[in-house]
Amino acid sequence: MAMTSDLAVNLLDTFPGRMLIDWWGEWRALHPEFSSAGQYAASIDTEDYSGRVAMVLHMYLYGGDFQDVIDLDTSDPDIVEMSEAVAAALSSPNRETLLSPQSHHGNLTEFRTLSVANRHRPSALPDGAFWTATKFACGNDAWLLHGEHDGERSPLRYDVHFDPAKARIARVDSAPAWEALLKAHPREREGTVFPDWPSIAQEWDAVRVSLSGLLCAEPLISQVPYTGEDPSGYTHCQSGPYVGVAEWAVPSTAWLRPSAHMRVEPTAPAGGQAIDDR
Repeated sequence: MAMTSDLAVNLLDTFPGRMLIDWWGEWRALHPEFSSAGQYAASIDTEDYSGRVAMVLHMYLYGGDFQDVIDLDTSDPDIVEMSEAVAAALSSPNRETLLSPQSHHGNLTEFRTLSVANRHRPSALPDGAFWTATKFACGNDAWLLHGEHDGERSPLRYDVHFDPAKARIARVDSAPAWEALLKAHPREREGTVFPDWPSIAQEWDAVRVSLSGLLCAEPLISQVPYTGEDPSGYTHCQSGPYVGVAEWAVPSTAWLRPSAHMRVEPTAPAGGQAIDDR
């Protein structure tokens, strides 16, 4: 069975993508009530996708589990079918995660004094950005749901309202999208291209990494085979022609400048009124 979508091919050429496809294949085998991989992939809600993606990224960066899929047979019909199914599910309009409002944790210092810089050591992450994460129907956001932030230790939460159609947002949904952004705004270190964040801020209000971007905008296995130098995947993520985005962890947005008409207000507690943090 040949793959027909670029996204499905991309998923099977990164370690996080392979891990998720392999994982979903094992789970589908436990649920015979689903007649196809497509039906199974479509049944998983966006929150669960986000949680599983965050998990495989953590396992890739800091564990050795990714080594289990080094020799995954990417021509196996079941693997190909699941990759196509996940690619279709992630591309569906109902999986859109760039929605307003998004959630911000902590104070508003970054928003009030927005000045983006490169980190001393080149990184896929900017210094000084104003960060927001996807909010889900349950009222929680990607950081809270997946352990990136602790609700008790991050009591200040804000809803950030904006118009996704009017804000200048560079969307990273795939390896080619990330590569194009880095080619336009390169910062090179030891043969690997990293983003030059002040340069990006001259052109874009924000950079958004989606669920598919988190899985696909990583060093491609076909270009950067695992060498065994590092038992975790962290070194692999930082090598090759372009750095990977795994450290973004969840679908989130790095605001490099305030967008016109952006509005920020304290998040209302469940069943209550907005918090007054003045």
